[in-house]
Amino acid sequence: MGKPSSSLSVVLAAILAAMLLACAAARGQDPASSTDHPAGNVNELTLAALRPGVATLTRAQHQYGPHWTHPSADEQDLSIWCDAARHLQLSLETNGQGVVQAIMVERTQLQAGCTAVLPASTAVTGRGLRLGDGIARAKEIYGKPFFEGPSLWQGHDVALVVFNFSWAGSNKPQILECSFLEGRLVKLTLSAEYY
Repeated sequence: MGKPSSSLSVVLAAILAAMLLACAAARGQDPASSTDHPAGNVNELTLAALRPGVATLTRAQHQYGPHWTHPSADEQDLSIWCDAARHLQLSLETNGQGVVQAIMVERTQLQAGCTAVLPASTAVTGRGLRLGDGIARAKEIYGKPFFEGPSLWQGHDVALVVFNFSWAGSNKPQILECSFLEGRLVKLTLSAEYY
């Protein structure tokens, strides 16, 4: 084969330059403008006034009081506050250093030992989504969900709506799970990482 024509060489060089520029731009891209970030979506930092990945169990104990338990001796990484008057349960999953990794707030049935007194603000995200809200409100606040589908909660069929915040950066909470029973929010989980 003969030498490529000079015009073909120029075209190939331009294509190669464009590819290199695109790769460099992708490497330096701000996570908030990545293709994983649906237009209009916003992320969440807190639930129950605690930030997963930052808040500690010690801080939560100071904030919510001494009336917490572990579900069992084998589950020392899970701490639970249960408020009988509000039918509300706050559960925190911590790592070995006592840093909160996941925060769960849900409606609950009356249980023995349910002695915590939790403020109404326990059942609210930093952006104002609260237990009892509808699916439309969740989408209005956070934008397009990452996932929507059926799930189970306390033996009931619920609609699970999941918002993915990986585009916000690894130093921010990564996922918000919302469970809706008959159209009303009954459980929220905000996690520092995927599990």
